[in-house]
Amino acid sequence: MSDGLSLVPALGLARAPQLIAIVGGGGKSSLLFALARGLPGRVVMTTTTRLFAVQMNRAAEVCSLAEEDWQKRVDACDTGLLVVGGVEGDRAVGVPRELPAEMLAHPGVDWVVVEADGSRMRPVKAPAEHEPAIPDGTSLLVPVAGIDALSGSIRDVAHRPERVSAITGLALDETLTPEALACLLTSTRGGLKDVPSAARVAPLINKVESPSQREAARRVADAILIDPRVERVAIGALRDPFSGAWEVCRR
Repeated sequence: MSDGLSLVPALGLARAPQLIAIVGGGGKSSLLFALARGLPGRVVMTTTTRLFAVQMNRAAEVCSLAEEDWQKRVDACDTGLLVVGGVEGDRAVGVPRELPAEMLAHPGVDWVVVEADGSRMRPVKAPAEHEPAIPDGTSLLVPVAGIDALSGSIRDVAHRPERVSAITGLALDETLTPEALACLLTSTRGGLKDVPSAARVAPLINKVESPSQREAARRVADAILIDPRVERVAIGALRDPFSGAWEVCRR
């Protein structure tokens, strides 16, 4: 176990180029924009699902596939460009799954970070049959959960609670235990659904700020690390991602 790290080293992101896909709940969009600010080199952000259009204001620059020159903008951007498929009402539409890898192949692009799942702002979720939309060529998968998932009934804290209940074996009115949350994050029907065989896996437990939350998050991490597919678990709070307060649990 190590602590005192900032977000980027906590996730083991030392070498570019890489394609990072974010799934789960509890802070995916916050992680997307935090990585865009923290990763060294040129970062392009995108989504293969949907973003609230208002979230586009957090990006340094935005372009849509509807723009004829969007590829030139990828080539010319400094860093922090957000590429979306288009805007429909209050939502930004995602791009095709094959496109993030193509963007990473653009000259000078070091990182592509993809929000590949939706959770309706709940701290945890279990994906439906058509979810998540993990892009081709993903090198790091980050399943995200908020530690506040342990603070209420599954019915109240989860997106698609019936699926969470089925994976964990707990009733909808029961509360997730740390071990049940770990089960959800490592299930092939949960956080590891459709994980690419070549991708590293580094779950992130978010919203961990108090000593009691940190202790609960460590229990989650210990249970997660039983799964040999998981390289590490990052514990901290995306509210202040560069504070140097991230803890990394390893096997």
